[in-house]
Amino acid sequence: MVQNMEIRYTDKLPSPDTLFALYNCVGWNEFLNLSKELLHQAMVQSWYVISAYDQNRLIGTGRIISDGLINAYLCGVVVHPNYRNQGIGSEMVRKLVTKSRNANLHVQLFCIEENTPYYEKLGFEIFAMGMKDKRKE
Repeated sequence: MVQNMEIRYTDKLPSPDTLFALYNCVGWNEFLNLSKELLHQAMVQSWYVISAYDQNRLIGTGRIISDGLINAYLCGVVVHPNYRNQGIGSEMVRKLVTKSRNANLHVQLFCIEENTPYYEKLGFEIFAMGMKDKRKE
């Protein structure tokens, strides 16, 4: 846990290097298996991105994928392990949801079962069963 910090939230995209480093420290790069450039391109192509910084250090990010008219899918919400349990992820989710609601979009997300209590505390409810492609590598 980091003390004496001033968190700054911005909708400016993080650099490919800082984004890749954040995803790497939480193990997401192993799952996604994307280059820095492709990971950054996913952010560029998102409808809205929010990032959290402690001074100039990227410590969290999240994004909305949307058609801009009907649906908004919250995804990629991540906070650096040293900064967790301090409300940073919750604040990013709040900002993402507010931006989507202001555009009259229906906000949805997919998460693993163990994360449902966290999102329920943020005002989400379970409404459907999610499915994913069974990749055979």
